Amino acid sequence: MCGAPVKKENLRTHYQKVHPRKIGSLSQPKTLTAAKSGSVFRSHKGRNILVLSLIVLATIGVSAAAAQFAKSNTLVLHIHPQLTINAKAGAVTIPAQIGIVQSLWKDHSLDQYGAGGLAPIHTHDTTGSIHVESNTQRDFTLHQFLAIWGQPSDGSAINNNPVVSLSVNGQSQASPTQDVVFVDNQKIIMTLQN
Repeated sequence: MCGAPVKKENLRTHYQKVHPRKIGSLSQPKTLTAAKSGSVFRSHKGRNILVLSLIVLATIGVSAAAAQFAKSNTLVLHIHPQLTINAKAGAVTIPAQIGIVQSLWKDHSLDQYGAGGLAPIHTHDTTGSIHVESNTQRDFTLHQFLAIWGQPSDGSAINNNPVVSLSVNGQSQASPTQDVVFVDNQKIIMTLQN
């Protein structure tokens, strides 16, 4: 009647104390029902299934996101070609932080292959050492590096000075604008007109 849990043997006493009979109630017998006892989990089965389902889905989602993050930040390719740029006035300094700082990161078309927030082709210092660090095994080229740096991507000029010759590991290339696929410890020399 009131929903209070009462043992079967105490039901009569509870009813008399808490729910005394009124004068008119003697003619109409009341049906007393004992409160059902059972597991809390059984009574909330639907809610428990929903909560467990949400926990499982959240766990799967977090795991998938973590796996994707790990994949995109794991180096699969890591090589260091060397680029030297010569001009009549002397060697041209290749800036540090190409593909790292925004002012020296003009082309973002390869960003999906980079790791750790860097372009996949970048420099750390002014030595001409190019760092090719990618989360995917693929070819990267000199023209792509020049595009990231902000130079003409066809390799025709550096700082508005035309390229007149190009050699790779001591071998002169047919055209000074020929594209070169980077390999580890490769020596690339570009010579400018002035």
